[in-house]
Amino acid sequence: MDSKKVNNPIRVIRESSIHGDRFDRQKRIMGWDQERISNATVMVIGAGATGNEVVKNLTLCGIGRVFLIDYDLIESSNLSRCVLFNYTNSLKKYKAEVIKDACKNLNPKVKIIPITQDLNSIDKHLYKKCNVICSCLDNLEARLEANNYAYYHAVPFVDSGIDEFFGSVQVVFSEDKDAACLQCGISEKDLELMWRRFSCTGQELDPTDAATERIIASIITTTSIIGGIQSQQVLKVLLGLSSFKEFGHWNPKIGEPLIGKQLIYNGISNEFVIISKLKDPKCWTCSFKSKNFGGK
Repeated sequence: MDSKKVNNPIRVIRESSIHGDRFDRQKRIMGWDQERISNATVMVIGAGATGNEVVKNLTLCGIGRVFLIDYDLIESSNLSRCVLFNYTNSLKKYKAEVIKDACKNLNPKVKIIPITQDLNSIDKHLYKKCNVICSCLDNLEARLEANNYAYYHAVPFVDSGIDEFFGSVQVVFSEDKDAACLQCGISEKDLELMWRRFSCTGQELDPTDAATERIIASIITTTSIIGGIQSQQVLKVLLGLSSFKEFGHWNPKIGEPLIGKQLIYNGISNEFVIISKLKDPKCWTCSFKSKNFGGK
């Protein structure tokens, strides 16, 4: 018998150490830092279909705290696309509060803080308490407001949008000075329509009334795909931000987030396309940073 094998036996990993840690599989990812995830605070604006997916994913990953902002009540039309809602105890209740209760069953250690207010009404100091801000919104006005406050407070901002078999994800971060923000890509036509709220549960568009809401067609499969990509962008930011701040580049083991870029998903042609967003030199958000912005 080889004496070296006797003196240096192979260390046996016990089954309890493999299966006893709920985060064991994700900790095996190169560059993963569970402590950083567990100590992070994420703001999720919008508790509809995409918001359900994002909060569910972050909860299962063990995020520390989520500020969940949404003042809408659950309707029957939400139930085909929102994994955390159900017929028995969800209808006519606040979306954010139902998600909080549902996430207790997924991971009771995650702190979900529901805020059942309009985005305009929230305490603006909440932005500064977050490591990442997620927009899962259905209207342009609120998305631009979140973009502007996130940019002002230098908090990474992850935005998403869905419509039928199509979706998009974009990341904004003010510390990348060359990257566009959400405001940069807004056209004059977008601004004309900004006050119209496009909702999956709103009123149908009346051709005689341009301000009436249009119901957006959507499906859970598109929502799941976009929500998954958006959640992954949040994790990439959390796991790579310290590397970016210290060395000027993102953690290569985790990859670079979609900062200054937009991922566009086409479910009809089965294609993903990533485009670079052009920075607008006249953008009042990222090309001119008002000293009085931020509700001060």
